[in-house]
Order: sequence, then C-alpha cells, then structure tokens
Amino acid sequence: MFDGRPCSVTEPVPYRGRRGRTDTAIELHETVHPARWCITFSDLKFFQSEVRRVIQDGLTFQEDFEASYGPSMYVVNEHYIKPVTEAAGKMSWALMMNPHGLDCDLFITHAWQEDVFEFTDKVLTSWPCRARHAWCCMLANPQNLDIGALLQSPSMSPFALALQSSKYMLVVPNRHKSVYTRLWCGYEAYLAFQSNKIIRTASPSIWREVLFSWLRMFPALLIGLSIGAVSRVGQLDLFLQFALTMRMIALFASLVSQHCGQMRLCLVANHVGLASTSAAFVTSGTLKKQFQFLPLPGWTTYVVVNFQRICIWLYFLLAEVDRVNCQTEMEEAEALQKQYQGSIRHASCSEVRDEENIRHEIGDQVDEVDQVIQVLLKAGMTSDALRAAYLQGVELRHAGFVQVAIPVLVLGPLLLLGCGLLGQYFVVLHETGHPLAEVYTLWASIQFTSILARLAFLCLFVRRSIDERCFMLNVMAKIVTVFYFCLVELSSLGSFSELNTVPFIVYSLSFLVVLFFAVLGIRGTLKLPGGRQLAQFFLSRLVVSGNWRLSRTELESSPECSEVFSQSTGDASDSSGSDSSS
Repeated sequence: MFDGRPCSVTEPVPYRGRRGRTDTAIELHETVHPARWCITFSDLKFFQSEVRRVIQDGLTFQEDFEASYGPSMYVVNEHYIKPVTEAAGKMSWALMMNPHGLDCDLFITHAWQEDVFEFTDKVLTSWPCRARHAWCCMLANPQNLDIGALLQSPSMSPFALALQSSKYMLVVPNRHKSVYTRLWCGYEAYLAFQSNKIIRTASPSIWREVLFSWLRMFPALLIGLSIGAVSRVGQLDLFLQFALTMRMIALFASLVSQHCGQMRLCLVANHVGLASTSAAFVTSGTLKKQFQFLPLPGWTTYVVVNFQRICIWLYFLLAEVDRVNCQTEMEEAEALQKQYQGSIRHASCSEVRDEENIRHEIGDQVDEVDQVIQVLLKAGMTSDALRAAYLQGVELRHAGFVQVAIPVLVLGPLLLLGCGLLGQYFVVLHETGHPLAEVYTLWASIQFTSILARLAFLCLFVRRSIDERCFMLNVMAKIVTVFYFCLVELSSLGSFSELNTVPFIVYSLSFLVVLFFAVLGIRGTLKLPGGRQLAQFFLSRLVVSGNWRLSRTELESSPECSEVFSQSTGDASDSSGSDSSS
C-alpha cells in the first residue's frame, strides 16, 4: 500500500517508459484516493512538450489543426494519452507520473473541445501561485480502463471528490463552444456552489502582445522627445502648457476608454499620452512651479518633479498592459458564452445515464447553478460575495478584470517617493529653530498617514481571497483616479501654485478612503447606505464595444428583470396573435 508521500520531481517515475501490468494499474487506482490523481505544474509543461515532440516526429493525428493551437483533446487522448498509459499498464497519465498521488489544490474544468496547446497555455498562465498540484479529468482518469464504472454516482465520482478537496477552481474557455454546453461542467459548477468555491476563468499569456505594443509605441516616444527638444532650444514655454494639457486629456481618455471597452481609443490615448509626457519631460523648467508649495530644498523639488514625470510616463506603458489584458479577458468571456443558451437545462451529456443521474442530484437547484454560471460569464469569476452583489442588482460585467497601472504605481514607485519625502521632512525637523518647522510637521504627518495606509492595504491584500483582491485593486484604481487625475492634474494647469496645496493633501489622504473600503470588502460595502451604488461604481465596467447588448436569456436571469419578463411572458400567452420573438 502506498504511504501517500508525494513523488519528488527529481525522483524516478516507476511507470513512465516501461511496460506495466493492468492489474497493477487497477490496484493503483483502488489504493490512491481519486482526489489525489493530480499533476504538478512541471508535469503539465512536460505533457505540452511531449505532445509537441510527437507532432514534430510526424505522428499523424488524423485531423487538420493550426500549429499554434494543436489538435483537439479528443485526438490527443486517442493518439497520445491512451497509447502511452497503455504501455505503462493502463493507469491514468497522472498516476503514471506520480504513483503515490498528490494532494489536490487546483481543480480544472474544461469541455474537451479545446485544442491541446490552447488548453495548456491558458492553464499554465493562470495557474494560482499557491497551488502545487492540479486535478484534470483527461489526465486524472484512466482512459484505458472502465471509466463508466467510476461515474455511476456523480456525487462519489472522481470529479466530485477532487473538487471538494481542492482550494482553487479554474474553468478553461475554448474557441469552439462554451464549456457549459456540457452537463458535467454544469455539475461541477453545482458542486462549486455547494462548497462555496471561487471559480476563475483561465486566460492565455499576454506578454508577447504587450511587447509588440510597446515596440509600436517607440515612434510616439521619439516624436515626443524630438518636439520637446525643439521647444526647449527655442524656449517655447507655452508649448509646455500645451503638452501638459494633452497629457491630462490622454490620461482621462485612457482611463475612460478602458472602462467603456473602447480599445482603439485607449490605444490612441496611450500613444498620445506617451508622446506628450516625453515632450514635457524634455521641456524642463516651469514645471517646478507646480511643487513650489512643498517645503522642500531646491534639489529635492527637482527630484520630485522628474520622478512624477517618470511615473506618468510609466503609467502609459502599464496602461498598454491593461489594454491588452482587457482585450484578452473580453475574448475569453465571449468564448465562455459561445452557444451557451443561458441555463444548464439545455446542456447535455454523451451518456444518457450520466445525464439522468446529474439532473437527479442537482434537483430543484438549477436556478442557483445558472446564477453561479451567469456571474462567472459576466465577471470572469464567481464567489459568494460576487453573487451577493449580483442578487442586489449590481452589474458585474468584467468585475474580475483589474486595471493594474494605477495600483502598481501608487504601491511601488510613488510609495518609495513618499518614504523619501518623509525622510527629508524628518531631517529638516531635527534642525532646531527652523522657520518652517510647523509646516514640515504638517506635511510629515500627512505623508506618514498616506504611507501607513498603503502599507496596511498591502498587508490586508496578501491575506484576502482572489475576489476580494480584485475588489481592493478596483477600489484603489477608481478612488486614486478621482482624487489624483481629476484634482492634481487639473491643478497643475493653474497659474497659482498655492491652489495646488489642497489637491495634494486630499490625494495623500485618499488612501485612508481606499483602506476603509478594503477593510469592508464586497459584503461590507453592500451593507453601507448607498452600498449597492458604491459596489456598482467599484466593480462595474460599461462595455460598449462589440456585442454589448444583453440577450433575452441574460436579462431573464438577471434578478432585477426576472419578474418583468415573467409578467410579460404571461401577458403574451394570454394575448392572441402576438409575436413571440419580439
């Protein structure tokens, strides 16, 4: 009997590459608990490389496929998984790699229609950092043995046992059909609902597209630097005001276009913003007046000015990451909805007996399962907190998507800048009889409060679940946008530096507001007066590009519209000659 000890990566695998016996495989699956039929991250990378090697060796998969996507999982199962595991003794691919079994951290749900590299790329990219081992049906179940015997009772099937043992759940969309047209995936959503699991949507890597986007921004950078150099030589101070105005407009357009799903406008705004920021960076001098209200020595003011320029320049580069990521998330959301009819009532199984057993176990909780799936389709993830917001009428479209540009800046370089300024204030305060001691004390207190609030935010962030983390980052992005870009940027266009004092104080203290909502979380925010509107502001994104109109099925499943549709359906059935499709 196996002792349950995980098999090390460097430890030789007993069954890979050698002829095994079927009775040994049967004993292996009877001895190792089904929830432990797992693979590691390295195993999945090895699986991907093995399939690539088989394709390069010229093995015919008997179907045409794109090289970047690979053959379908059905074909890979027939031409790679089954032959390899049969030679090893007919155990599953996972137990062939890890015969002692591994504890289940991540449960992967998919529909088999996806292409193999589409699947592996998305899973490897979206693999949770705290998950060590994953359970995936095609690799966990013994494909050469009688799988039907394992599925006679859905609640006692390997799927159910593994999902109940897992900490994370990942759904893998594909470009062919929604996974929720398959009833087994709907049943897994039902189990996740029963176990209060958070379901996340897997997405592919974006860094190649991000690199190409940055390369395409290089001409805008050169244009901005050239124009700035010409204006500096010609001492065109008026051009600096024009560059700052264009930068502010580009910042506003970049933020709003991402919120509205206008990716082309966002692309143009990021290019214009990078060019105008580069021009302002080169045209130095008068921008220092923006910070004259700060009680700082001349060299410190110069550092603050240029550091702020660099941070805004970095923002437009990070905004491109957000734009590419947003576009990818929208594509994955669309793939997850493809051919899905709004309810698992329309899902099907390949085996009639499996379908009957699953529908019997779900019983009268079909609507609850549909709600779980609907939140996942809208937000990109589903959790108890997000479902609570959905039931209160909060629009969750793409709520799981996070704009990281602003949080990265305010928690990274701007936090370091604040620490440096605080140190400078303390140095000055140590000088006895300084004429601006009271002013320095005030600014040191404000800066210390801002830094402490951000550090508390980070400590809270690492302890929260993934849905609450997304909420926290969205809160920070929205509030900092309002307080900084709407107050500080607008004030930078003014002529009187003393008018800048209040916006900077408000911006510094805005992190207390961010921390307040971070502590409350989604559920706590919903309990506040006007909590639904606040949650709507923090979570929602108004997507107006592409296929933005809600289908009838989506509207019927929405809690605030269900009664209206049920009433209109009843009225339509009573009236004669009505058009049912209108």
